[in-house]
Amino acid sequence: MTTTIAVGMLGLGTVGSGVVMRLTQAARKIEQTQGLRLQLAAVAVHHLNAPRAVTLPIGTRLTDSIESVVTDPKIQLVIEVMGTLKTAEQAIVTALQHGKSVITANKDLIATAGDRLTTLAQRQHCDLFYEASVAGGIPILRTLTDSYATDQVTAVAGIINGTANYILSAMTAGKSYPQALAAAQRAGYAEADPTNDVGGLDTTYKLMILSQFAFGQQLTINQIAPQGITRLTAEQCQQAAQAGWQVKLLAQAQRFGDQLACRVAPVAVPQTTALSQVQGVQNGVAVTSQAIGNSLYTGPGAGSTATANSVLNDVIVAAQQLVRQTRGRAFNQNHANLAVTRLAALPQRYLIFTDSSVLALQRAANEGEFSLKRHTADCYETSVVTTDQLQQLTVDLAVDGHGLTALPIAFSTVSTTAAAKTVQPVHVAI
Repeated sequence: MTTTIAVGMLGLGTVGSGVVMRLTQAARKIEQTQGLRLQLAAVAVHHLNAPRAVTLPIGTRLTDSIESVVTDPKIQLVIEVMGTLKTAEQAIVTALQHGKSVITANKDLIATAGDRLTTLAQRQHCDLFYEASVAGGIPILRTLTDSYATDQVTAVAGIINGTANYILSAMTAGKSYPQALAAAQRAGYAEADPTNDVGGLDTTYKLMILSQFAFGQQLTINQIAPQGITRLTAEQCQQAAQAGWQVKLLAQAQRFGDQLACRVAPVAVPQTTALSQVQGVQNGVAVTSQAIGNSLYTGPGAGSTATANSVLNDVIVAAQQLVRQTRGRAFNQNHANLAVTRLAALPQRYLIFTDSSVLALQRAANEGEFSLKRHTADCYETSVVTTDQLQQLTVDLAVDGHGLTALPIAFSTVSTTAAAKTVQPVHVAI
């Protein structure tokens, strides 16, 4: 028996057009395998006469009234793919208040208002799903919910902003930052204002969501303190590659007992790891857990078709639970109360870039009681150092009139307890 579910959608841009396309193409398979007929009843847009990339199904109502969609008693599920914050939140709130389950791809909104929306959804016995909010076409949130249900995640590391990854890949190939950004904009991978992408805020929102699913821990922007990629040079990216690393804007969260350390920043990822091979606009999320060990999930992080596929998978789950009358269970059931710190505050290894003399570096390393290994003319690798040691090195070089850029080496962080037991050799290898 086939059950018809009336669906409303807010937004008909890139993702919304993809949803219409995928819904049309997959309609027969959804009906055959799931017993569901998803009827797109209405779509709300900002401009009724704007050109459309897709043709709406016969019978779908196009409207410029969000209210008419989220309050329509015939519509049972609402898809929000219009973006924005205040407008989207109000629309979702109204939809939930009218007993409709909601599927959204709005990472900014979920990261900042997800708690109160989830609470409202549960109170209204509705579902709120947002798989497409992180890593587009990679089903990472549901994987963390289902496949790690009996496991304990100890670390997640993600390349989860395609714009930044494209730019860093281009810089490693020799383009300057302005050239790489311009190329990304011409290709449609970067917005006219790329601030959130290159500044790390977009990645931060996604890490905030990932942390809730992986560790049950809520994070704030201040706790993560994101750093962007705008101060990096092509020369630094190339020297890092020559030395055996790929520079990536990485979202990281790592658990040490009852402490969770987090970071969004450009880091040096060893080329021996699979994550370093995630290039261009692709996304990748590495998960480390007690039972499974190391796993890597890769795929397109954005784009019409990939993101739409994640949206539709959420729609199917929500429709199934509507039919079974099992709505209202929170998407994420993982909850913890961990002490949060920054990965930057913990001892770790660094790649440093400086034009300082070897003698000055050797003197600073000896005084700081750590070691340096030279890789290229201006690129060195430190042993595990503390933030105080790194800061002192920066001060020492500044006294001699030299600057220093330090990139954390991914996966080299140690707990403060382990660091206290580490004996640092004192020398500079050249």
